[in-house]
Amino acid sequence: MRVGAAKVGPDYIDPHLHALATGRASYNLDPVLTGSRGVTASLARAARHVDLVLVEGVMGLFDGTDLPVQQGATGRSPLGSTAQVAKQTGLPVVLIIDCAHLSQSVAAVAHGYRSFDPGLRIVGVILNHIKSATHDAFAREAMASAGIEVLGVIPHGGLAERRARHLGLLTAEEAPQSTREWIRTLSEAVRSLIDLERITRLAEPITSNAQHTTVVHSYPLGREQPARRPIIAYSEGPAASFIYPENLELMQEAGADTVGFDPRFESIPREAGLVWLHGGYPENYRDEIAANEPLLRALRRAATEHLPLVAECGGHLLLGSRLEDSKMAGVLPFTSTISSRLTLGYRLVGTTVTPPFLLAKGEEIPAHEFHYAASIPEGNAMTLTTARAQWRAGYLGDSFLSSYLHWHLGANEGLAPKLVAAARSQP
Repeated sequence: MRVGAAKVGPDYIDPHLHALATGRASYNLDPVLTGSRGVTASLARAARHVDLVLVEGVMGLFDGTDLPVQQGATGRSPLGSTAQVAKQTGLPVVLIIDCAHLSQSVAAVAHGYRSFDPGLRIVGVILNHIKSATHDAFAREAMASAGIEVLGVIPHGGLAERRARHLGLLTAEEAPQSTREWIRTLSEAVRSLIDLERITRLAEPITSNAQHTTVVHSYPLGREQPARRPIIAYSEGPAASFIYPENLELMQEAGADTVGFDPRFESIPREAGLVWLHGGYPENYRDEIAANEPLLRALRRAATEHLPLVAECGGHLLLGSRLEDSKMAGVLPFTSTISSRLTLGYRLVGTTVTPPFLLAKGEEIPAHEFHYAASIPEGNAMTLTTARAQWRAGYLGDSFLSSYLHWHLGANEGLAPKLVAAARSQP
């Protein structure tokens, strides 16, 4: 069976693990960043050429955000929650419940989730952290009395753990061999613990609404595309693994070719018409990046020659003067440190800079932050708004955008063509 995967919310690490398990890209279903139409398009991408799509939720089923945008949240399913995405797409839900401190009460928990929003269809549960045969019997009997199907039971300690670090699990890029071994171990356990055949039968065909053309943000039909395809260079590898594959696809569909480079030991391709510096863990490889003088010199040259450049989060750190005790490119006047404070959440982003790069003056685009780093000064080119606060941060000019913000080009159908046009304008 050919399996595709997707992840609710603005996650990078889990989709990369999905990709290693399935052999194909995993896509983010994020109604905050891309709106309802973007979720439908991303699901359609995940459904291409596969027999089954498995969507991993985010946090608890009804955990979302209160960012002041309206993107189809209904009833008791908050904006950005797994419940909202499940309702929009019509996908059935399998609920995984931690039973470490529950026995019969697990049925009340499942019943509460099932009745909280009648618009959802919870088709069954997997019982996790079951500690004994008696515990198993109690939980199963309670679920049967509530009329809720048990689709699998995972004993306490029954699955191999994965080492965690700040911002999440150890990434697939950092340890590909051990990750493959971990996935093989998980697959053997899951095959014996979960009723995969039953779950497959419970899966629903993707609705015709989600089956519309997957190329939703490229040039409109009938418009002739320019012959020359500019090169967009993007950082990748263990130091820069926080990449939305859909961003690369959208830029390709808008008329560009994309070429990756590893900032630890590679430089920007000379033919690049635009550079995208991705986030990740540059702090763990800062000595290697600092020693990569061709890259730092190329970044300084890019700034001098006004080569279009987008730097997000970890990529932003490369443009400052120092990251901890290591020198960086020195393109922008800030120094960065890694702190113990996590900065996390969605933001609505706007600017009054004229002329702006990527952002149009007066419009707001949703973005996301997720980092432990701090920079001084943090810049003031963009206005960041949440439900409770507003402040200024980041650096923005006529040919560059650099900040801690992560961007999804599905947020606005004009973003990818705008980047490709900027890349094409280079000699």
